[in-house]
Amino acid sequence: MIYEHPYTVSNEARAMRSRLLDMRGFLPNLIVDPASDIDEMRRTLEGRYSMQYAAIDIISHQYLGPAEDSERLLAAMQDLENTQDRELPVIFPMNREEIAQYASEHIYPKYDAVSEALDTIILFADSKIQSLERRGAETATAAIVSSVVLTIFLPAFFLITFWQERKNIREIQYRERLFDVLSSNVDEVFMIYHQGQDALEYVSANCQRVLGIKEAAVMEDTDLLMRQVVEEDQADFAKFSQRTGTTDKKSIDVRMRAPSGRTCWIKVQSHPEIVGGKVARYIVSFYDQTEDILKEQTLKDALVNAQNANAAKQNFLSRMSHEIRTPMNAIIGMTTIAGAYIEDRKRVEDCLEKIGYSSKHLMTLINDVLDMSKIDEGKMTIAHETFNLESVAESITSIFYPQAMEKGIHFSMPLIDLTDTVLIGDSLRLNQVLINLLSNALKFTPAGGAVRVEIQQVQKKNGRVRLRFTVSDTGIGMSAEFMERLYLPFEQESAATSRRFGGTGLGMSICKNLVTLMGGTISVKSELDKGSSFIVELDFDVAEEKGEAFLHHHHALESLKVLVADDDQDCCIHTTLLLKNLGILSRWVLTGAECVDEVLSAHKVGEEYDVCLIDWKMPDMDGIEVTRRVREFVGPNTTIIIITAYDWTSIEQSAREAGANAFLSKPIFASTLYNALLAVTGIERTIKSHENIKPDLALKGRRALLAEDNELNREIAVELLKMTGMEVDCAGDGQEALERFLKDGDGYDLILMDIQMPVMDGHEAAKAIRRSGHPKAKTIPIIAMTADAFHEDVVKAGESGMNGHLAKPIDPARLYQIIEASVAAPM
Repeated sequence: MIYEHPYTVSNEARAMRSRLLDMRGFLPNLIVDPASDIDEMRRTLEGRYSMQYAAIDIISHQYLGPAEDSERLLAAMQDLENTQDRELPVIFPMNREEIAQYASEHIYPKYDAVSEALDTIILFADSKIQSLERRGAETATAAIVSSVVLTIFLPAFFLITFWQERKNIREIQYRERLFDVLSSNVDEVFMIYHQGQDALEYVSANCQRVLGIKEAAVMEDTDLLMRQVVEEDQADFAKFSQRTGTTDKKSIDVRMRAPSGRTCWIKVQSHPEIVGGKVARYIVSFYDQTEDILKEQTLKDALVNAQNANAAKQNFLSRMSHEIRTPMNAIIGMTTIAGAYIEDRKRVEDCLEKIGYSSKHLMTLINDVLDMSKIDEGKMTIAHETFNLESVAESITSIFYPQAMEKGIHFSMPLIDLTDTVLIGDSLRLNQVLINLLSNALKFTPAGGAVRVEIQQVQKKNGRVRLRFTVSDTGIGMSAEFMERLYLPFEQESAATSRRFGGTGLGMSICKNLVTLMGGTISVKSELDKGSSFIVELDFDVAEEKGEAFLHHHHALESLKVLVADDDQDCCIHTTLLLKNLGILSRWVLTGAECVDEVLSAHKVGEEYDVCLIDWKMPDMDGIEVTRRVREFVGPNTTIIIITAYDWTSIEQSAREAGANAFLSKPIFASTLYNALLAVTGIERTIKSHENIKPDLALKGRRALLAEDNELNREIAVELLKMTGMEVDCAGDGQEALERFLKDGDGYDLILMDIQMPVMDGHEAAKAIRRSGHPKAKTIPIIAMTADAFHEDVVKAGESGMNGHLAKPIDPARLYQIIEASVAAPM
């Protein structure tokens, strides 16, 4: 140590000081030598500088004293070199005395600074040498003493150490056994990887149970783990497995395939063991967190479902207007029109008919929306009853044509290839589907747009027909993302859409479920800002008795020649097909001008048209103007029927003044066309009859007790019952009904009982009547007539002793059916 450090430093420092004194002494002699020049002088000094810096380098590395001493020496030497290089040109021309004077002032102080730095280092190195020599002597003495001590105590030390080592080994073995037991019973696999040996040192015994891989297989082939990882996660796992030597803990979640084929989520964590500032080993753990993730996902799903359900409950009432306002609009509007035309019997009858359509739809809608569980639980039933497609189309048109006109939207309902209109199926569900689709179409179509309902017969086979209902619009359309969740309950495109257009978001869900229950299909095509098109296909049985009593009149119409003018080609084709089925020859044109030209051409050759069916609205000229021009050319001989989408009252006067004979509403069906031709041509007049409710006359003279607290509902029920010839007594609550029965029970044949009434409700009243001692207490029919319409309410009514259940609003036909069944025994 003395030789390598203080001795070497002291020698180098003294040698450096000698060269420094030598350079200081010969500097004036070299300068004044006539044979020397400045370049040679610089080369000489550079050689001396190199030796000095080499010595400084040795001193800096070997010096045991403060680093500031060697730094000070280096700085002083550099300052000396810089000063001499700078001053050399100045002193070179001087004589010896001038050089001595100038150097003592400007250069020699730099030599002194270097010398002082060397003195400090030499002093410290010499003192260090003396210190180490003393320590060496002391160490020798200590070594002799230690040798004696070791000779005595070394055997004892080794004996103690041996027993301690055995104790440590036993403790290690015990801990290893505990670790093996622990790792075998937990769901976390531990592996120890040796960084230097690039190999696994340890794999816990639970590896096969957790990962499905034997420990020995992993020890032999570490790539086996990589092959268990699914392909999508292998790149991330490979990056995680790289041996970067980092001292940070790290973890990763990967999916691994178990031998059973099940995919597991595994959390892999790496914990480095640091020895001497470097990573010696990595402890890697594999934890199967599949169950944790599934539980977490289940909780998240439950939370989302709960949040969605809560949001749905909060928004439900405010968004119900989407479904309810459509039929309510028709009811209110038709009621207003009926009041304005109270003296016009036909107009009032027409309004009442449309109110009936809308009321039935509203009743069905409320029942379905409030009892969505029927669909979810598969309890919804589909009717299989005879209905006329004409009635469905008329109800649709009566509801939506006025709304479309009010919004400035063109509404049309073309019929294509229809051969059968009397069908067997569920007309109310069909009506509900179409109304839901049309409500959306009108709502999302701006003014100036168009809404079209196309009904096409696409197949007829074995007594069944397949109809395609296409509801299309030119509205705002839908995004592809929204169409994927279109049929989910309460779903709407966005919150902005909901705020702007309203609605419950139930319409499409109801449509999808109803179409599926009816055995049909529903699909959609849509594009943002270009509109949407919904296609519903349903199968119906064809009724055996079609009710086409007009077939025997065909021969009376076959002589007619008819011209159809309509800008809708599908409508033209459909109408001419209906005429062809009636045995009538016809032609069709697409514009008003073509209609006028065709009529004029036929007139010139003496082959006038007997009937012209002219659409009211055509692009070049409207139907009234066409009628006026036809009359100018051919006079009154040709019968003109104006075709309009629905409400022709606003143009009736001007059309008749122009020469129109009659009006025909779209969509055109065979029966309506047939009746219109018979009416206007004078061949025969037929009046379309509507089904009237004709209660069984056997009820005349029967007496009923009606318990109803609502005055308006009571009035309606009394009138419906009196139409059968029954006598009715009324009670305002259940207590009054009980008292009337106990007093005059023998005089009643039937009790109609509301449920929610003051004083005593219907359930309590029915139980009290059944428990009373009256002779008819057990036999008199008690029918619940209530707005409580759920399945549970029907069950509860039966449990309280009632014989039947009739939900409000009252369906007269259903009311009479239940009454007749209840009091069927003759008087």
